[in-house]
Amino acid sequence: MTTQFLPHLSRNFLKLLEDSKKHDFIINIDKDINKKEYRVHSIIIETRSTYVQDAISNGLARKENDIFILELPDISVDVFDILISYIYGGIIDLDKKDASDILNLLIACEIFKLKELYDYIQDYLINNYQDWLKQNFALIQQVGSKTSEFTKLQDYWSTTIRKEPKILFNAIDFTTVDKEALLSIYKDEELCMEENELWDRIIHWGKAQNTDFPEDIDKWTAKDFNVLKKTIDDFLPHIRFYEISSEDFCYKIMPYNSLLSNDLYQDLSRYHLVSSWTPKFNRLTPRRKNIPLDSKLINFEQAILISSWIQGNKDNKIQNKFKKNYYDFQLITRGSRDGFTGEIFHKMCDNKGPTITVLRLKNESSILGGYSPIDWDINKRGNFEKTLDSFIFSFIDKETILSRVKEPDNAIYQFDGSNFVDLQLNYTFNSKNGVYYSLRAYEKQIIQNEGNFVVDEYEVFSVTKKSG
Repeated sequence: MTTQFLPHLSRNFLKLLEDSKKHDFIINIDKDINKKEYRVHSIIIETRSTYVQDAISNGLARKENDIFILELPDISVDVFDILISYIYGGIIDLDKKDASDILNLLIACEIFKLKELYDYIQDYLINNYQDWLKQNFALIQQVGSKTSEFTKLQDYWSTTIRKEPKILFNAIDFTTVDKEALLSIYKDEELCMEENELWDRIIHWGKAQNTDFPEDIDKWTAKDFNVLKKTIDDFLPHIRFYEISSEDFCYKIMPYNSLLSNDLYQDLSRYHLVSSWTPKFNRLTPRRKNIPLDSKLINFEQAILISSWIQGNKDNKIQNKFKKNYYDFQLITRGSRDGFTGEIFHKMCDNKGPTITVLRLKNESSILGGYSPIDWDINKRGNFEKTLDSFIFSFIDKETILSRVKEPDNAIYQFDGSNFVDLQLNYTFNSKNGVYYSLRAYEKQIIQNEGNFVVDEYEVFSVTKKSG
């Protein structure tokens, strides 16, 4: 049987480090007033670090009076204290250490080729310093890309960017992010960012790379615009300019129109002036095709179409000027999760502002739904609400039907559930008379037969306009 007494061995080696008896190696750490000399033993640090072996063999560690001397001015004393304690004693204690010191320790471990610590330090950072990592996201990318072996940071970067790209774009060190890394993000077809925000951020990043620009854009010269254009030119083909609203085009794009080709700018101008204009340039497919929507009933493309109807689209396809998804759908209630009663509906959905309701009829694939710009409110039970903006709809196989209100005085009826007069959720929605449909207050018939039906699933989403 083999018995290990490693703690005793560790203490003895650390004592040797403290006493520095018979040292034959000096490492000068940090610089200027922070500079500190460490007296160590070549036989130990050579054994523990291939970097030191190489430094001796290639002359990086010079020899004076039989003592090797190695200069490492880019490693701080605080970091090297942790590192040398590990080299001698196999002990590492990161409790109460600053996140920046821990990240710099990882860099120092890469220098000394202490690969056994790579994963441990990366995991420690990711598990304990989320807020700091998100504020210094560009730095995380830069360190993660130093070596292919920093896989934990690389995975953290790429996963976070895909889910929450604004963490990078809002990071305090955003303008220091590497151009190629940033360009790879702009090329991402599934990037969850609005195009106007991507334009804002690349302008901000481009300005930061050229600190001589006047703060007031009205004072810029043609040379200034040319410099900025060269800086961000590689990003422009990846921005969906036609998905940027007319208002943002006016206030955000027009002041920088010289950054775009004249043909593209003229075509964009016509697109925003003529509702039926067909874009001729930069016709990229919309991003976010695979971003999950928290729904069991509708997909993302259907949500985009419903959003266009809220904007005013009267067609069952998305026209050019409605290809901008200005609305978020946030799930409020789901029948299979929360229940199918009017009591639960009002508990979950009252006074939540505009809502979309979608439902599926039992034993059918038909999806029916409606949009109310008015609060649901149990205190108004039995009252009609007036609006010109509500509509109901259906997705049946490959057919889509939109029906806008034709009797605005009777558009919405406050009752047990979502009640659009024509399309009503009543009493217990998944019971025999849970849903009723008839053509009365809206323009078109959205299903073939009128009468009572049973719901086997329904969802209600709050509808909020996107910022920007």
